[in-house]
Amino acid sequence: MPLWSQDAADPKPPPQLQPTVTVQTGDTGGMTFGRKPDPKTTRHYYIAAEPELWDYAPVVSEPMCGTPLPPSAASNHERVGKLRYVQYTDATFTAKMLPTPRLGILGPVLRGVVGETLAVTFLNRTTQPLSMHPHGVRYDKDSEGAYFPPNPGKGAAVGPAATFTYVWQLDESSGPLPNELSSKAWLYHSHVTGEGEVNLGLVGSIIVTDPKRARPDGTPNDVDREMEMLYLIFDESGLDAEAREAYEYVNTASGIPTKTWAETMEFIEIHSRFAINGYTFGNLPGLEMNEGERVRWYLFALGSEQDFHTAHWHGMKVIEEGRRRTDVIELLPASMKVADMKADNPGTWLTHCHVAEHMLEGMFARYTVHPKGAEGVSRDSGVAFFGTPHAAQSLTLRRAEITPDNHLELAGSVTVFEAFSVFNQTITVELGGRSISFKPDRSGLATTPAGTLRIRNTNRYGIIFGGLLEFEITLKGADWQSQITKLQQAKTLPVKIQAGEAKHMTTIVLSKRS
Repeated sequence: MPLWSQDAADPKPPPQLQPTVTVQTGDTGGMTFGRKPDPKTTRHYYIAAEPELWDYAPVVSEPMCGTPLPPSAASNHERVGKLRYVQYTDATFTAKMLPTPRLGILGPVLRGVVGETLAVTFLNRTTQPLSMHPHGVRYDKDSEGAYFPPNPGKGAAVGPAATFTYVWQLDESSGPLPNELSSKAWLYHSHVTGEGEVNLGLVGSIIVTDPKRARPDGTPNDVDREMEMLYLIFDESGLDAEAREAYEYVNTASGIPTKTWAETMEFIEIHSRFAINGYTFGNLPGLEMNEGERVRWYLFALGSEQDFHTAHWHGMKVIEEGRRRTDVIELLPASMKVADMKADNPGTWLTHCHVAEHMLEGMFARYTVHPKGAEGVSRDSGVAFFGTPHAAQSLTLRRAEITPDNHLELAGSVTVFEAFSVFNQTITVELGGRSISFKPDRSGLATTPAGTLRIRNTNRYGIIFGGLLEFEITLKGADWQSQITKLQQAKTLPVKIQAGEAKHMTTIVLSKRS
């Protein structure tokens, strides 16, 4: 079974360099300043870099800014080869974590409180050396994750199929000052050959909270929901720095320039994608919150001298870094800022970069504030916080009901590898010490006397694309009666689902049948 997508276009590797970690060396990390970190205060993450085909505009929006869409809008809809950081449940790297839609192309959020340590086991599933270089945390040379001579650290360039465990300390200087907001965010990204790796999509964030203002799970106790937005102009021209110089100056056959500087810049401009979290023209999903919530926005920018951005919200204002009230925040490349919003104005609003060209080229998104119901009840607006145990799941159950004829019905999603073939995989369900195995046909259906499995999103060839398997399961018969009785009494029960090699686990919370 493939361990990464066979359909994703793995971008062209950079010029050869000697990896500092290889399959043969094994994982040589896991230490910090010569010692292993204390497991009692260490949060361990498992992150892989993988190729993926990315669509900046899956649903090309209608214009939101009162002007026609530019000619580049159609090309935003083309799928391009990217590399992404993907989180897994454990060191087997078989069960992916469920994605958080509003993060878009961003990698998983790593979080902790001051005084803790982050251990990040990184697996490189691409064809080129990569790394994870953090901002804001304390690390030794081996966990720097940046390649430069003469003596790069062990984790500077992790070779294809190799693994390295970075160890980063969240010391006092990693967290907020007493007069700052209760949490702050830092970037991490690959740093082997330059900014081109960020352009490929290898970027994510680290959130650090003041322990005096943190909940037990590390989230800030004065916030109800978190949002992140990365403003970045992606370059899909395929020209690296050397190629740009060649376009300007050199024709290898004649020595005569093939393009003027203006022609080269025009070519790059045509292939620029003005994105928030890797999405353009209002395609970023999941920016949803409830009326009355305290929402914290972590804002980032990366890129070149063009990446001067001004984050603006319609309908509401924010308090920037606890210092000033505004509705526009300035961002330079590598900026990392925090802003708090009180969601007090229900409706669907526009958020965008206020640089005119950036907005017209698609650097905008919608965010929605859902009004409270008649009884003051808020709707489910998705996972509120990033990087928590609650958010870090590979299996989710949207429905768990006991039917009038005493059957248990489950509906939900599990993560799978890209191009997952349902007809040659076994799906096993375990509940309360009992288990049942299904072998679906190409339509995604499997039936036994003790239960039924229906996979809802397989295509006509029996393949699932997109990395998420949507299922409906019915458990019935005498074998399941004792477990169903336990569930009726306790209202919750652990359940395990194995899809192929990937093992997933969550807890059933019994819902009432409407």
